Amino acid sequence: MIRACAIVALLALTAPVSAAPNEQLLRSIEHRLAFWNVGPVDYKALTTSQAAALHMKLSNAPSRFSGRSHMFRQELLTILRWDGSEKNYSLNKSD
Repeated sequence: MIRACAIVALLALTAPVSAAPNEQLLRSIEHRLAFWNVGPVDYKALTTSQAAALHMKLSNAPSRFSGRSHMFRQELLTILRWDGSEKNYSLNKSD
């Protein structure tokens, strides 16, 4: 019985944890993407990686009237198109 409990506890601690992005973070992203006229987005379907990347990108947003605004909007749209396959690539030369 003790072994079974120990094994279950050990498995629970080593299981990968995946959590959805924070609601407050999603609302913040939604508000800021609306400012940039990014089309309809299903915010509940964003992965944690997408939410984090959008948050970091939007934290350093240029003025909408600067020369970088078009390129910045394209970068936002690129992040929204991520499908998770980006994790398969590595920058290490040994891979």
